[in-house]
Parts: sequence; structure tokens; C-alpha cells
Amino acid sequence: MDQQQLDDIGARIGEAAAQYSPAHRPTPEQVATAASILRDMLAAVRIHGVTFADFDAVADFPRLAIQLAQQSTSER
Repeated sequence: MDQQQLDDIGARIGEAAAQYSPAHRPTPEQVATAASILRDMLAAVRIHGVTFADFDAVADFPRLAIQLAQQSTSER
């Protein structure tokens, strides 16, 4: 994964985080975790030829990654 792709992931996670109301906005730790989740998801599906554009066509994966991060940290 190149730097441009990593920057795109960071930007998309940041945009998704900004859509949350202040009461539900992810913490910096959750944002970092969400970016890592999304990066790893993209890396895992690359073997199948799946791209970010494919993800965009079916779901809001940046928001999903934030929700996963929030869920996992709320259980701690």
C-alpha cells in the first residue's frame, strides 16, 4: 500500500468521524484504530482485486471501521 492510499484512508476516516455528533464523535484512539482496520481490510481483499472504489460501491466502509473501533473499545 503506498502513501497516497494511506493518506486517502486517513482523509476518509477523518471525514467520517466529522459526521458524528459531538456526543458520539470517536476519540483519537478510535480514529487511529478505525484507520488501521480499514487499511488492513483493504490489504486483505487486494488479493481478490477489490479496491476502495469497490468498497464505496457497496457500503460506507470508513464509517463501518469507526463503528467497529467504537464497539471494540466500549467492551474494554
